[in-house]
Amino acid sequence: MDKDELLERYEALGELDDYLAARPLFEQAIAEQPTAHLLKQYGYLLECHGRITIRHAIEQYERSIALDPAEDQVRLQWIGAKASLAEPETAIDLYTERVAASPGDLRELRFLVSAHLSARDFAAAAGLIGTGLERDPDDWALIMARGSVKEARGDTEGALADWRHAQELDPDILSPDYHSAFLLEREGRLDEAAACWRHIIDHAEAHGWELTAVWPRRELQRLQGLIERGSATAAAGGGDVPAGADPRDVQRQADQPDEKEARGGEDVAGRRAGRVQQERDEEDDGGDDR
Repeated sequence: MDKDELLERYEALGELDDYLAARPLFEQAIAEQPTAHLLKQYGYLLECHGRITIRHAIEQYERSIALDPAEDQVRLQWIGAKASLAEPETAIDLYTERVAASPGDLRELRFLVSAHLSARDFAAAAGLIGTGLERDPDDWALIMARGSVKEARGDTEGALADWRHAQELDPDILSPDYHSAFLLEREGRLDEAAACWRHIIDHAEAHGWELTAVWPRRELQRLQGLIERGSATAAAGGGDVPAGADPRDVQRQADQPDEKEARGGEDVAGRRAGRVQQERDEEDDGGDDR
């Protein structure tokens, strides 16, 4: 079979052997003479592989949940995986039923909030968050979620305030720093974003989490480069990075002539950092359902 037939089979049957046979054929053809059609077909092969692999991951999460229903982390990963396949309604339906069956259970409410946030249904999430905080005004996870709703609605200061408050309630969580760093950078507040990365690095080093600190160090180094460029531009009579612009785009444009910096792994590292932080949070909760 040729590579296109293997792609068609893999899309239809999901057999790993077809993917493993097709991938080197596409890579060889692209190395010899890349065309728009070849790149499109190879991209679709990889997309199919990603979706199929995520479905396998979901199966493992569901088996894990069946074996240990009290584990929170795997449920959050399941919600995120379903959303990545554009299927957030599965999680929403499940946890809507579970909240209805246990209306006073904040744990189930948090999962439903996470499901609505993954679907970007901020209005529904906001209503649930309000209900939960009426029961427990100091639930840091719901306060974090409220900050995410405020961020989506353009309330930067409100989001940052909620995330600071969540961290005050539980100083060992780092999620507020990650969220704040990204938002502050998008707002052009690079010094404040850098301070968030420094706090993450300091916390990780204090706990001996060397791998956790790797990506934040890279982010801090990248931000420091942006800050230095901004200072040099201002000194030369130019402007700073506009508020609301993505500073990463500005840096990429500045780097294009010599392409000295390669940042191809940033997205993967970001997801890894988020997953590691969730695991740290679960470990530090010490069995508390929050």
